[in-house]
Amino acid sequence: MDFDWALAWSFAGTMWFTQLCMLLIYKFLVGKNAEYLLCMTIRGEQREDVDVKQLVQKFKNEYWRMNVVLFIAAGGYFLFSFLPKEINALYMLYFTVWLIALILWEFKVTSKYTNRMYELKISKGWGNPPKQSDLTVDTVVSRMKKSMPVSEIWLAIPAWICIGSFVWWFSCATEYKVLLILLITNVTAFVLFCYMYHRMAHGRLKVYSEDSEINYALNRTAKKAWTGCVVWEASLLCGYHFVATLLLHSYMKDMSAGIEDMTGFWIGFIGSTVGSMVLIFAVFFSAANRVKQAKKELAAAADFSYAEDEDAYWRNGYYYNPNDTNTFVESRGYGVTTNMATHWGPITKWILIGTFIMCIGIGLAMLPIDFGKLKMQVGEEYVELKGCLYYKETLEFTDVTEVHLLTEPPESSRVWGTGTDRFAMGDFHFKGYGNGKAMMDKDAKYFVLVKKQNGKWFGFSVTDDEAMLHAYELIETNRLSEKAE
Repeated sequence: MDFDWALAWSFAGTMWFTQLCMLLIYKFLVGKNAEYLLCMTIRGEQREDVDVKQLVQKFKNEYWRMNVVLFIAAGGYFLFSFLPKEINALYMLYFTVWLIALILWEFKVTSKYTNRMYELKISKGWGNPPKQSDLTVDTVVSRMKKSMPVSEIWLAIPAWICIGSFVWWFSCATEYKVLLILLITNVTAFVLFCYMYHRMAHGRLKVYSEDSEINYALNRTAKKAWTGCVVWEASLLCGYHFVATLLLHSYMKDMSAGIEDMTGFWIGFIGSTVGSMVLIFAVFFSAANRVKQAKKELAAAADFSYAEDEDAYWRNGYYYNPNDTNTFVESRGYGVTTNMATHWGPITKWILIGTFIMCIGIGLAMLPIDFGKLKMQVGEEYVELKGCLYYKETLEFTDVTEVHLLTEPPESSRVWGTGTDRFAMGDFHFKGYGNGKAMMDKDAKYFVLVKKQNGKWFGFSVTDDEAMLHAYELIETNRLSEKAE
């Protein structure tokens, strides 16, 4: 029960933290210091309008009702701890459905009131349709464009982290092929960050004002802030992936050696994860604050006002401007967002949908592990075991040098594979014996543990008692005959 409660707290805590991050969007949509109000340019005395205040209050009420419902729903994980058996697939599927509900519900509420605010603004005559095609950044600012982003040389830092991680793997970790998944993920993330840097650094300059000096100051600040943010986050994320790979390698080595003290692993993993996330958020908010602070300073010093009204492009809560070729633009919430009218916009949407489909697929793929069975076929010279769709192992009798029949599952620690309340399948370390493979149903009455000629152990069991005894007798008979010869 302790483990089930820890798992419930882990999932519920992750969901509540996700909600906390989403509440930051609420702050930047209708907060006191929000630059825009529900993504619309409602400024000065317009914010004191009775209709505006009523609309904002309705948004607040509906947004908070949504968060209260989702907060309670996240607590449903504590009910799972009372289930009679461990069901990992249910945890994954519940989390995915909850996350989809959060994102869709938040989008529905935001787009609903963003559109209402835009209609209210137009009805009161506070804005005109945008004419971005008539406004361009003047030549003076354009000539200085190359001085705006941070140097791409700084991308060498995450690049060397990726290269160094592969050098490390080839030098001392080739026996653990699974670690390549993390290293390849690292490279994929780096390539994505390089693409983001390229699009941000070389994208079209934004028209903030008809004043060249203001345009140059804001474009330079925004370009340096967001390209620098991309470089720092690439370095932090690639560095975290490498540290996680080192920790996982250390864990697998310890388990293979029979060392079961996980304190150091969990301290390192949790510490590096929390530390990396804090730094990533800090870099992101620092970049956003630099841009917002520059706008405030210019507004106070030069009576800065925007050259155009882009509110029509922010309806439905996202940016859709076919006149803007930039893939990434400054968000009216906080940070950057994608222009859904560009080629990358739909790709971003499908990546998000694909991620949800993948998460649901992972949850469904785990169902055979939760509800599957171990099956054993006993031949005259071999035993073949198949378990939970993904595991298969064949034991040749001629490969056995030692065999034990046990009435309790051997004490073991998982190196890599599946370890649940019922099943132990994959690579394990058997305490008192050594490393090897496991294909065991823990509900079985008998367990057979054999040693192969290569020194590795193999433990197996199924709930068919007669089949287990028959397999043991065949293995032992064959071993004795081989020994006599």
